[in-house]
Amino acid sequence: MPLSDRISVDDLRLFFLLHEAGGITAAARRFGVPKATLSRALARLEQTAGMPLFDRVSNGLQLTQAGNSLIECASAATRAGSDAEEILRSARGEPGGALRIAASALSAQQLLGPVLARIGQRYPKIEPSVTVTALGPDPLAEELDVVLRLGRPEEPYLIARKIAGTTLRLYVSKKVEGRLDLGNPKEVEALGRIIVNVPGSPHEWHLKNSDGKSVKLVSKPMCTVGDPTVALGIIRAGSGVALLPAAFGEPRVESGEFLCALPGFAGPGVEIFASFPPRRASVPAVRAFLDILLEVGKDVPH
Repeated sequence: MPLSDRISVDDLRLFFLLHEAGGITAAARRFGVPKATLSRALARLEQTAGMPLFDRVSNGLQLTQAGNSLIECASAATRAGSDAEEILRSARGEPGGALRIAASALSAQQLLGPVLARIGQRYPKIEPSVTVTALGPDPLAEELDVVLRLGRPEEPYLIARKIAGTTLRLYVSKKVEGRLDLGNPKEVEALGRIIVNVPGSPHEWHLKNSDGKSVKLVSKPMCTVGDPTVALGIIRAGSGVALLPAAFGEPRVESGEFLCALPGFAGPGVEIFASFPPRRASVPAVRAFLDILLEVGKDVPH
């Protein structure tokens, strides 16, 4: 019998659960699988391998070199099982299961907060998890279902859905009110430019008003940050000026926290996209998430 015929996909999945939990008892408790089932699966795999896959140590199980070589395949088998469950749910039209999302901190606050609240109310079987990142990761490479980001993703193999469009505007702290002329570009720039180094955010600021008049702010920045929430913190402290999407800045103006500098002027338009691998498009949980995301996106300030 060929070796591949003697390896059960289910045994590989149980092997991965053992690795995740770090022991048979821990895996049984965490995943609700009988200890005997886990032990037999491990024994079958070790018999096929002809060597131990785990070292039995005082605090549980530790992968041997052979076990470490197998873990990637076991992880893939586990993902395949999850995908199969999602396909079956899709056939029933029942949204549920894990939903892995990545978004910037600002997107998570402004968009994902309301979306996840509605998901919980409408689809309690969906189990969302959110990774906060400013990097715009590749959902296929990072095993994510959906990524929210500014600008259309460059990867041609991803599906990109536009969620909202907004413009970039200048925002400063409410604390500077009365200390300078917010309509004077030089005085605004003298506060210190905070560059937000994320995809879709320019380092040189070119703004125009409705009459076509343009303004450039290109001085040496006060600082460069990799996360927009850091820029928000600096502004809250009463320092600096940042070019931010109106979708994120206007709610803070309305709350009395920020002021819009150079009112009437705006930078280039930016679009917020949800990107995902093609095979995730038919998953009910992903479809439900995108539908609600588009609902919330309609209310994003332009």
